[in-house]
Amino acid sequence: MTMVPATLRRYLLAPGVLDDTHAMLRESGARGLEAVVVWIGGVIDPQTARIVGALRPGQIAYAGEDGCAVEVPPDALSELISLLPPELFVLARVHTHPSEAYHSPVDDQNMLISHNGAISVVVPNFALEPIDLAACSVNELRHGIGWVELPPDDVAERFVVQ
Repeated sequence: MTMVPATLRRYLLAPGVLDDTHAMLRESGARGLEAVVVWIGGVIDPQTARIVGALRPGQIAYAGEDGCAVEVPPDALSELISLLPPELFVLARVHTHPSEAYHSPVDDQNMLISHNGAISVVVPNFALEPIDLAACSVNELRHGIGWVELPPDDVAERFVVQ
């Protein structure tokens, strides 16, 4: 498979992915900064992908009077993608917010990943607590519509640690 199919509906997370993600995000969060991690994995079939790891691309975090943000420069994303074996893809973007989890207008414009069906997870409270996807804002990119937050029941059904 040469691309991520827009038909993906189920994501199997390898054990340890959430813990690794938490550790990488919490490091910046403890300093009051947002951070971003990408989940990488392979496509099993047109509806199922296996997330095998979390990687932290090069990034620039900002914090000031107007709030905070995190950006992955294009060269850092290109470098990360170039190092992936051909059977692995960036399947999701996972990043933090300082308080509640929601997909902000800045997040909507930050097209770190842009394939139809892309997943963007927003972790609340700088990921200072272990990640519980039920407490996160999990969003799917639908071309022609934009980012759509998935209801909690969909998140529980579609994201399984195994």
